[in-house]
Amino acid sequence: MENQPFQHLDEDDDDIEILEVVGLDEDAPGASGVVTQEAPDEVVLSFEDEASAVEVEPLPESEGAAEAAASLQRLVRLQADFDNFKKRVERERQRHDSLATAGLVARMLPVLDNFERALVAAPPSASSNGLMDGVSLIFRQLLDELRKEGLTAIESVGQQFDPNLHEAVDMDSSPGHHAYVVTEELQRGYVFNGRLLRPALVKVSADDSV
Repeated sequence: MENQPFQHLDEDDDDIEILEVVGLDEDAPGASGVVTQEAPDEVVLSFEDEASAVEVEPLPESEGAAEAAASLQRLVRLQADFDNFKKRVERERQRHDSLATAGLVARMLPVLDNFERALVAAPPSASSNGLMDGVSLIFRQLLDELRKEGLTAIESVGQQFDPNLHEAVDMDSSPGHHAYVVTEELQRGYVFNGRLLRPALVKVSADDSV
């Protein structure tokens, strides 16, 4: 059997493997008959480097600015749409309230007409009558309240005929008037908040004989 330069000696009770060196000078400095192989250092695994290496690359500055500008534009557009919606709802509410009030005032116009007829039909001797004074006071109070809501009487007599405000029901052929001038008011007309509520029924001059 040939001599082997190394002989392996296995130790059952120790994990360290002992190598017997054959043919080495024992007196040589740094040499010993037995060489001990130490266990390798413990390796510690760390995932910090790998985790830090996986990073989300930020968007380029130009793309980020464009995205921010687009988001801001969408926000401004939504805010403008919401403001327009609120204004539209408010206009619709005001319009509804105005129409409802106009309907109520229109139903009150015959009451005003009857008050005026009662005051005009009263004889002069009744001017000092307490009843007629009460009727006149009620009429003025009612008319004042309706004026606060936007009711305005149309001035007709002596005015040029306006088809937007007047409704001619008769022609006046008497001399002394310019053509198409209102000479008599048969029923008072009213405007409510700038809109014609009821045209005035009038008599209009037929010719210019001044």
